[in-house]
Amino acid sequence: MWSPPIAASSTPSWSSTLDSWTLWFRQGLLNIRWLGRGGLRVNRYWIWKARQAEAQKELWTDEQGYYFCNIVTVLPGEQGQGIGKQLMQVVMARADEEGRKCYLESSRMVPNVAIYEKMGFRLVREMRCEDGVEGEGCDVSA
Repeated sequence: MWSPPIAASSTPSWSSTLDSWTLWFRQGLLNIRWLGRGGLRVNRYWIWKARQAEAQKELWTDEQGYYFCNIVTVLPGEQGQGIGKQLMQVVMARADEEGRKCYLESSRMVPNVAIYEKMGFRLVREMRCEDGVEGEGCDVSA
């Protein structure tokens, strides 16, 4: 799911705010459905959101805003066929036409970062979401 660009100095519209809350709600339902499996338990979700806000405040410096790829998934049996790349290219082409930048975050360094780098993205920041449990936490790359 791509979020449309919002200028850094502007207030988000009601539509984009509703989209954000809808995404938040859906992520919460998935977390409940899968009982936090996949590394994002409820407490980590809030830690991740705080780290995400810090990173975006630091990195989102373009006044035009960014197309933000929040979620992209391809079913395991369908991976390696270019489906994810096609999903990404649609918005990336639009961003190029508009002269805007794209931004994404990845919860896995391997293999995701290498895949995104092939599409022209570059790693600019790593975030560690520690939740106080020894050996537990989540890493996010931006």
